[in-house]
Amino acid sequence: IIFNDTTQDLPIDEQLREEAGEEPAFIVPAENVEVAEDALKSAPIDDDDDMEEEEEKNDRGNSDEANSAVDIVEDMSIFRLEKVHTDSLFSVDAIPITLGAEKALAIASGGGDDRAYLTFVSSSDQSSKVMRCAHDHTDSVSCVSFNRSGEVSDSSGLMLAVGSFDGTVQLYDVQKAAVDAMNNVDIVSKGRQLDGPSDIEWIAWHPKGGTVLLAGSSDATVWMWFATNGKCLQVFVGHEGEVTDGCFTKDGKFAVTISTDMTMRIWAPKTGLSRHVFRNQGGNRFAEAPLLCLDLGGGTDGQLAIVGAEDGTAWIVHLANKKILTCLSHCSEGDLRSVEAVGFAPNSVNVNWCATAGVDGTLKIWDLTNNQCRQVCKHNKSAVTRIRWHKNLPLVYSAASDGVIRVWDARNGALVKHLTGHNEVINDMRVVPNSEGEQDIIVSGSDDHSLKVFTVS
Repeated sequence: IIFNDTTQDLPIDEQLREEAGEEPAFIVPAENVEVAEDALKSAPIDDDDDMEEEEEKNDRGNSDEANSAVDIVEDMSIFRLEKVHTDSLFSVDAIPITLGAEKALAIASGGGDDRAYLTFVSSSDQSSKVMRCAHDHTDSVSCVSFNRSGEVSDSSGLMLAVGSFDGTVQLYDVQKAAVDAMNNVDIVSKGRQLDGPSDIEWIAWHPKGGTVLLAGSSDATVWMWFATNGKCLQVFVGHEGEVTDGCFTKDGKFAVTISTDMTMRIWAPKTGLSRHVFRNQGGNRFAEAPLLCLDLGGGTDGQLAIVGAEDGTAWIVHLANKKILTCLSHCSEGDLRSVEAVGFAPNSVNVNWCATAGVDGTLKIWDLTNNQCRQVCKHNKSAVTRIRWHKNLPLVYSAASDGVIRVWDARNGALVKHLTGHNEVINDMRVVPNSEGEQDIIVSGSDDHSLKVFTVS
């Protein structure tokens, strides 16, 4: 584990802070490091005219050294977990917790090495403790999720769910793990195991209480358990393909799932019945390609849902009225055009905005009052894998296949910041708003086997 205790100052522009009612952040020229988008360049070629000397240098392996220099990027992270996972990281989650008088960041990670880890990073002295989750999975860990969001002052009942392609979900007691971490214990004690599906593609907690867990599988089923006793409450059957994403509605009354069968379904958790199916049939035009990503809670009434499809389209529906409202054409050309990430802007930012991003290398900001694209944010042809809106400011965080996290101004499409450190595709990203509103914490996991933590103030 390598920890850099020198926190880099990454200020957002003064205009954003002034509009948010905060004092402007001033840039110290000596500390301001600008990382250009084309910063990765090959090493210069020796201009010596002596061909024999040049050949001799090549024989000594200078060309290999030059090639290795291309992979070197500035690591702007304030914390990094390296040489712990031995394969790609597929999922990360993070939550600020308070243990007595001590504040810390709890970070969960899982990936292709069939393992999950729980890491505690102290806010006071920046020390850290990495703990391996006890269960030995037989396939990749596909998803990790804490059962609460926001800062946790009382960690009793705080759980970590770890889902795997081996078809199991493991539950861990985070409070007990934190106490064990302070006693230098290296392994998170085994908790309850949830079984059922052939594999676990994603998991989502119920927003009320954090004791009911939803999970989707490639076998076309959706499972729901009561985490406290491990009882299976429902198995939702109806999809005809892999269930790629899903979650509960904000009020917790319904579950919504999407699938490669090109449908979106609304489920009644109490009965297990499908209340409505959005599909392309009759006079109702809907997706004609597998659905990949989902977000809920849009609109003034919070009843809008947005889904991204493999053919480059995104669809807006109204859950309560069961109406298909519009289709947003994110990308209509090329072989690679799938929409990989979607998200509604928080009401505090703009209730009429949403964002789509995909493998075409663009993030697009849409105005739902007229269904027009207002901004296009380009990522140097690197596929965008994740997007997150800032809680209060008109900013969007994006993670991409070039290993860079970018911060965009949704009002004008300007690139505010870019955060480097990863060498390969970023597969997952979480944004943790600072409790005092001064900085966001960004946690990312990558194909380079590392987890990194960045801050933006």
